[in-house]
Amino acid sequence: MDKRPLRPLWLMESPDHSGVAAANLHLAAGMGRNNVVPEIMARREGGNAGEFAGIGCQVRIFPYLGWPWLDSPARRAAAAAGISLVHALSPELAPAGERLARRLGVPLFLTVNRLAEEEIRRTANFRGQCLVAVSGAIMERLVNGAGISRDRIRTIPNCLDLTRLPRPVFLENSRPDSPGQVPVIGTLGHLSERKGQRVFLQAVRILLDRKLDAEFLVLGDGPDRLALRSLADELKVAKRVTFTPQTVSGQLAQMDLLVEPSLQEGLGMSVMQAMASGVPVVATGVGGLYDLIDDGVTGVMVPAADPEMLAGAIWELLRHPGQRLEMAKQAREKIEREFSCERVAQELIAGYREVREFFPGWDGENAGSVPYRL
Repeated sequence: MDKRPLRPLWLMESPDHSGVAAANLHLAAGMGRNNVVPEIMARREGGNAGEFAGIGCQVRIFPYLGWPWLDSPARRAAAAAGISLVHALSPELAPAGERLARRLGVPLFLTVNRLAEEEIRRTANFRGQCLVAVSGAIMERLVNGAGISRDRIRTIPNCLDLTRLPRPVFLENSRPDSPGQVPVIGTLGHLSERKGQRVFLQAVRILLDRKLDAEFLVLGDGPDRLALRSLADELKVAKRVTFTPQTVSGQLAQMDLLVEPSLQEGLGMSVMQAMASGVPVVATGVGGLYDLIDDGVTGVMVPAADPEMLAGAIWELLRHPGQRLEMAKQAREKIEREFSCERVAQELIAGYREVREFFPGWDGENAGSVPYRL
């Protein structure tokens, strides 16, 4: 196996607070612990840049990244850094990645995080050396929907830096019941049609009709924010549902149950975070959620777009605290076993080394050599 120093260049849209950027932050932490620190370039500023800096990854902003002629500062910076491979972290950045990798004479990786049709379509013409699918569902969609050869794809999941999410103490014993305290049930994610928050609100109405005494949270922001508030008013659940930005720290750990009502999911960072935090999960059976949840063991799965089934699963779990606790323990163990940032980073680094070893354009004596004029 190739042991020469790795200098990966990661391309991202923005170091913001999105799920994809959060996944990359956790992965960068794992890379650093494996002595590989990526150079990072982004097109836009973002509120999470300080978090990347805190783990030793400075994010440099190049608004014209990938634009012919206008992206020469980015190309010069990549050459000066001695980059040994380029990794575009979303299909939107694949063209920019192709330009940089071609100019530098190094391999190109691309990560696909979502099952959205436009992402799969963009990936169909990918000309780099390796695609990274974050779930088995995305792998199959790339093969069957985009016609990508299976041997060009590696399934490497998103991950969590568990030092940021230490094992909850109550998992060793039990979560103490507080007499008179109502359960808190929430959903977390981008407020958009594909995330299924409308179905969650419909399930809330059903649960309130069954006289469930609970509080409900909708954490996140997005284009459907006003429409969802309007639906909560229409369903007459607004007094029991709190809408709040997902950047409010500590909210997830305060939940008794996380609901993931998504209609389409690449993998599910919010579900991973809940599983690591000891919060039981009820989720729809879509996409990459099957990679995370073993139904009845690490969570409960229900059909998508079915508020009755969703409400029924929530109702049953709330009635069985012992089952919730055992599920939370099993979920945390699965995250530790399969989705720690150290383990996933090792998988990615092994992929980098293997592809780089057989890449004919790689000049081992002159990392970052530039075969074209910058």
